[in-house]
Amino acid sequence: MKHDLDALASVGMERGIALLDSDDPDAIHDAIRCFEEAIDLRGRLPLAGNPGFRYGLAGGWINRGDALTRLGGGEHLVEAIKSYSMAIELLKELPASDDGLFARRLAIAWMNRGLALEGVKGEASLAEATESYRKAVEALTHSDHIAAAGHKLVLASAWVNLGNALMRSTGSEAAEEACAVAGSALSLVAETESKELAAAEAALKARHILCQALTVLLSAPSDDESKGTVFVGRITDTAEDALRLAQSWERAGEIRFRPLATQFFHLTTLVYEKHQPHFLAEFLREHLDPDRVTCLLPVNESWLAIGRESLSRVRCGLGRRGFAWLATPEGIRHLKTLKELHTTEARLQVLHAAAR
Repeated sequence: MKHDLDALASVGMERGIALLDSDDPDAIHDAIRCFEEAIDLRGRLPLAGNPGFRYGLAGGWINRGDALTRLGGGEHLVEAIKSYSMAIELLKELPASDDGLFARRLAIAWMNRGLALEGVKGEASLAEATESYRKAVEALTHSDHIAAAGHKLVLASAWVNLGNALMRSTGSEAAEEACAVAGSALSLVAETESKELAAAEAALKARHILCQALTVLLSAPSDDESKGTVFVGRITDTAEDALRLAQSWERAGEIRFRPLATQFFHLTTLVYEKHQPHFLAEFLREHLDPDRVTCLLPVNESWLAIGRESLSRVRCGLGRRGFAWLATPEGIRHLKTLKELHTTEARLQVLHAAAR
C-alpha cells in the first residue's frame, strides 16, 4: 500500500514538472495542484525510519514553492516561502551519511527560500534571505561529500546568491564580504568553467559580484592612494578574465553570455577611462580590432559605440589641460596617450562604418 502511494505521488510530481515548462499561468496552477496531490499522498506514508519517503515529500514542497515563485506576487511568494520552510524541516531530519543528495536538496531549499524572500522586497526580507543563503552554504560545507562535482556547483550557486544579497546591502563591510564570497564561488568552478555551461554561468556571475564590490570599495573615501590602484587592477583583471571566458564560449557557439560580457566590457572601459587612460586604447584594440586574435567576430556594434564615446571623452579631457602642461614630463607622456587614442578612435570609426 505504501509503495502504491509513493508511486502515485511520483506520477503526479512528473506531471507537475512537465507543466512547469509552460509560461501559461493556468498550466502553472495545474502544476501546483499536482504537487499538492503528491504532497498529500506522501504525507500518508510512514516517514519515520524511511529517508526516501521524507526526501520525496520534501521534493513536493520544493516544487510547489518553485511553481508559486514563478507566478510571483505577494501572496504567492508568501506561500512559496512556507513551502520551502516545510521542505527544510523535513530535510533537516535526514541523515548526513548519504551520497550527498540530502545535503544538496536541503541547500536548494534554503536557496530557493532566499530567492522568494528577495522577491518580497524590504530590508527585513533581504536580511532573512541573506541568512537563508548562509544556511545553504552551511548545509554543503558541513557535508561529507564536499568534493563531489555536484556539490561544488550547488555550493558555488549558494555563494553567488549570498554575494548578490550582500550587494543589495550598503557599506564597505558588505562589499568586503561580497569580495570574499565571490572568491569562494570562483575557486569551486575554476577547473570546470571552460568545460561546463553551468559552471561558466556561476563563474561569470561571481566575477560580476566581485567587480561590483570592488567598485564600491574603490569609490569609498580613503587616504591611502595605493588602495585605489589595487582596486583598479583587481577590477580590470577580473573583468578581462570574464571577457575571455565569455568569448571562449561565444566561439563555441554559446551566445547566452553576451549581455554579461557587454556589462564587463562597459565597466572596464569606464575604469580605464577614469583611472588609467593610458591603457584604454590598448584595451579597446584588443577586444574590437579584427586584426587581433583576441577580438570576437563579428565586431559588436554596441561595444564599438561604448569605445568611441569613451575615447572621445578622454581625448577631450586631456586636450583641455593646456599647452603649458603639455610641455611637462607628465604632459609629454599624455601626448603619447593622445596619439594612441586618436589612432584607435580613427580605427573604431572605420570598424563602426563597416558594422552598419
